[in-house]
Amino acid sequence: MVKFKMPETEMGFVNDNGLVEFEKDGRTPKLGNRLGFIETIEDNLLMYRHIIDNGDGETFDFDNKLAMREVVQRLKISDLYYMGNEFTDMLNDYGDQFDNSEINEIRLSEFTRPPSELCYIRLEQINCYTEIKNTGVLTQYFEDGVTSVMLTAPLTAPQHIGGYHPKKGIMWREKDRDEVNNWEESKVATFTNIILTVAGAFELINNPRFVISEAAGTRTQRRQMKREQNIPLEAWHKISWNVDEDSVEIGDGDRGGWHMPLHYTRGHFRRGEPHWEDAVERNGIHYKWIEGFWSGHPAYGIKKGYHAPKLKAS
Repeated sequence: MVKFKMPETEMGFVNDNGLVEFEKDGRTPKLGNRLGFIETIEDNLLMYRHIIDNGDGETFDFDNKLAMREVVQRLKISDLYYMGNEFTDMLNDYGDQFDNSEINEIRLSEFTRPPSELCYIRLEQINCYTEIKNTGVLTQYFEDGVTSVMLTAPLTAPQHIGGYHPKKGIMWREKDRDEVNNWEESKVATFTNIILTVAGAFELINNPRFVISEAAGTRTQRRQMKREQNIPLEAWHKISWNVDEDSVEIGDGDRGGWHMPLHYTRGHFRRGEPHWEDAVERNGIHYKWIEGFWSGHPAYGIKKGYHAPKLKAS
């Protein structure tokens, strides 16, 4: 797999007085390399704020600083989500359903909409597609159903990569739309995989039958971030498996999940009619996308055996 290298920027250190200094003599920065969920967000805010206030116009142009201002503003008011390695196989399985689809044929579930208008989500799966280990994703949901996707990490410039709409599929920024055909295949594949990973994560988060949301970090950390970074205490969410049998109905009704491990039943195209909504034409034949769905329950394990939780609620 070819990894996408995010844009580089010249970052720096925090000196003994608590001020950021630009990198000197090959030293490793004290900030920007922390991988903790809360620490990464704090580093993002500290580094970008310093560059906005002190970065010179040659190193950081207007567009760079404007994107950083957008990240700072949105991080303060977004809902913040973290999903760990235990979800990697499920999100890979979700994305695999689109392997043989053209990008313009991809259709998504209505449940892929973010749980809040503004979200920041940290997914370990995203590390497979970038060279930065603490990359986060900022999303914004618009009233017409579009979700925008933007990458951000403390030691890189923010990167708008596109978005998605359940009925219209993958979408690119207008300025990129005419250039996509000239992009390297690896770049198109990486951007598409990131967008689909985010969509799959939100579809899981929106299904409390499978997952639960609890406060991320300690209360002390959250109070400190409220005091120093103006992020509300209730903004922090860690997503984990909901495996409490007593509070969850295991069966899948007429979809036939029974007592099975959690797995994703892939979406697919079936023959359709030209007048059907969202019908796609291929070689003179019309098709309609049938949405995939989650089957089974994590109380009985996870498909591929990656993660086998205990039968207790987190």
